[in-house]
Amino acid sequence: MKNLSLKCLAVSLPLLMSFFPSKGAVKDSEGMPIVYLRGTFGRENWQPDEAYRFDRTGTTYTLQIGAGNIVPEGKFKIGDEEWDFDFGGEADGVSIDGNSTLKLKKKGSNILTKGIYEGTISFEYSEENTSDETLDVKFEINSGGDVVDNPVSGTLPVMYINVYSDESHASFNDEVIDYNLPHKDYFSEAEYWIDLNGCEWMKEFGAESIGSREEPLALQIKARGNWTRIGFSKKPFKIKLDKKQNLLGLTPAKNKHYALLSHPDDDNGYLRNFVSFKLGEKIGLPWTPKMQPVELVVNGDYRGLYFLTESIRADEGRIEIAELDDNESDSEKVSGGYIVELDNYYEENQIQLYEKSWVDGEQLDLLRITWDTPEIYSELQKRFVTDQFEAINNAVGSNDDTLWSYLDLDDAVRYYLVEEIVSDTESYHGSTYLFRDRGEGEKWHFSPLWDAGNAFRGRTDDFFYHCDPFGNTWIPSIRENAAFNNKMKETWLWFMSSRFSEIWGDMEEFAAHISAGAIRDHARWKGVPHPDGGQSVADNSDMASKLRGVSDHIKAKVEWLKGPFGDFTGGVYPEPDRDSTPAAPLPDYAGAGIEELYPDNSDSPIEYYNLQGLRIPSPKRGEICIAKRGGKSWKICVR
Repeated sequence: MKNLSLKCLAVSLPLLMSFFPSKGAVKDSEGMPIVYLRGTFGRENWQPDEAYRFDRTGTTYTLQIGAGNIVPEGKFKIGDEEWDFDFGGEADGVSIDGNSTLKLKKKGSNILTKGIYEGTISFEYSEENTSDETLDVKFEINSGGDVVDNPVSGTLPVMYINVYSDESHASFNDEVIDYNLPHKDYFSEAEYWIDLNGCEWMKEFGAESIGSREEPLALQIKARGNWTRIGFSKKPFKIKLDKKQNLLGLTPAKNKHYALLSHPDDDNGYLRNFVSFKLGEKIGLPWTPKMQPVELVVNGDYRGLYFLTESIRADEGRIEIAELDDNESDSEKVSGGYIVELDNYYEENQIQLYEKSWVDGEQLDLLRITWDTPEIYSELQKRFVTDQFEAINNAVGSNDDTLWSYLDLDDAVRYYLVEEIVSDTESYHGSTYLFRDRGEGEKWHFSPLWDAGNAFRGRTDDFFYHCDPFGNTWIPSIRENAAFNNKMKETWLWFMSSRFSEIWGDMEEFAAHISAGAIRDHARWKGVPHPDGGQSVADNSDMASKLRGVSDHIKAKVEWLKGPFGDFTGGVYPEPDRDSTPAAPLPDYAGAGIEELYPDNSDSPIEYYNLQGLRIPSPKRGEICIAKRGGKSWKICVR
């Protein structure tokens, strides 16, 4: 590869870059090399990070880089070979101004320089005239030029949201991005579009661009979260689309409701939720949200790296339970469906009980059950949910196996194992969700996982609930339950021997995809602390280091858990059968009688038939049947 022209439009700044494929480079579907800018990101030892991927049209490769990107230091890898800059003995920190030609030399001296640059980088690729020892690289720098207003990394989809002051859309309403956003009310005059930005890997999931600057789509947006909303300038949002969409291929089922999670306090490379959600999918919880990384621009302001995430909802493709209206007083419907949260914040819409501990025989924690779905309870709904959780609470406290007639044992075990593997010290204290479907024979399920904001905080040689000063509702007591522990060990051996190991590849792929975006996020928020005593946004610019730290934590925790849970190495264990404990019967006030469809004054006896038309002695609780009196009047029965 010879005489390759590289054009970089930028203000004169120090540069250090290389990104050309050798004959052994990985190729795309058309047989052309996949080209990355790769480097060490400030570490002394070389690592094959792939921070920036070039887009290709024919033989032309281009890469868009925004201001503030820190170019990696030290050695580089081009395709499958190591290369260094050969500055001909010049000093470290060489500044390249104007037009310069440099040579890259295989395994030469390791000159450490780092720089910041911006603009469009492009070159023409050809396999002809390839040199075995050096590559000539020509830099054409536009000295003194204007800074290009393009802060995105160029490696991830970009979501643009504009929020306006009124329906005329004549001016932006910047309250939505004010650091002091005190409310969670929707901003209704808003629009969006998503530019897939050439993100090829996301197309595999069915992702595509939606809308455009010229033809944006309508949405509503509001702040979400508690401490992340008030304690950080980089805030999370909830969005409600005007029309259902499948955004970025998250799920085949279209929806209006999504979250834009900012994770400003995740100093573990944004891996807390990612690892937790992936493990939840693999272990088979009923539903686990999916997410995709995006870079967010609001009112023209670059807000950094966000994670477009499916919101928790009772809906198709999410928590598939019967829809229950607010203020429902119909006894036939009051048993479900519900989504509730074990909360660590006081809310008006919640039930409060004191936890009973079988371990110590004392009340340990105030149990807050916040209503999520529906949001407003009738007195009958309050009674039902209160009675259900009092029964669960009493069974937990007494180590009574009737607990599993209210809680699904398998989901309780699987939820716990994920939280234990990731050492999430806040689980069972806040952001812990359960749901129940409608009808006889249903139970409460621990699911979905959400907000693993304190993952990897616990010790790797102890259980996470021994590492949280705030307490973890129920789980210390449940861990004393023999049925739970037996099922847990069976599930642990099955999961760890057959599915868990996939997480390592998932983590590496995720880190590679977001590395450039993480650098841009840090450049955006570095030195921008919350002015009212909040926290600064976490620095995840060194994704490789963060990935190693999280991997080391998980490996150490798994190794320690082999002691109490069992050594899964050297075998493949079967998936345990689901628990067969019958569900607790519904209370009389939540059952249903006979629904009259037609008036009937006959004195004839009632005859009952099933839905296949066969005569039955009498309907059973939870059974739908047909009642006939005198051969004239029909009734549908739900008992």
